[in-house]
Amino acid sequence: MKRLQNGLVIFNATPHPISFWEEGWEEVEVVEPDEVINATPVEEVVERIGLAEIVTTIFEPNRDGWEIIDRAVEAGADVIVGSLAAAQAYPDVVMAMVPAPGFERVPPNQKWMRPDRFIVYFRR
Repeated sequence: MKRLQNGLVIFNATPHPISFWEEGWEEVEVVEPDEVINATPVEEVVERIGLAEIVTTIFEPNRDGWEIIDRAVEAGADVIVGSLAAAQAYPDVVMAMVPAPGFERVPPNQKWMRPDRFIVYFRR
């Protein structure tokens, strides 16, 4: 977990370091992984076209993920950052990242993320 220059305490629930940056910062802030929150993909068939199945993938939470979330909250995390799959599996709790301007289409290991904007999914 790390407190960024903007005051947010970030819990990194991905398996890789995250580089945060915004205009006005003198340097990039790297948040190392804390614990990885996983989700279980489950496909649902939504339509059949001839022999083809059109599917959607739903990401399901699991007990381990909820336990990690509890630890992150107890430790004082303001934002729990995970993958898009984890953000979908744990709506309203795990957030996904938004690339910093100019870093939308670079390889993941070169990507800088915004420290002031996150993607959230809501419960249905």
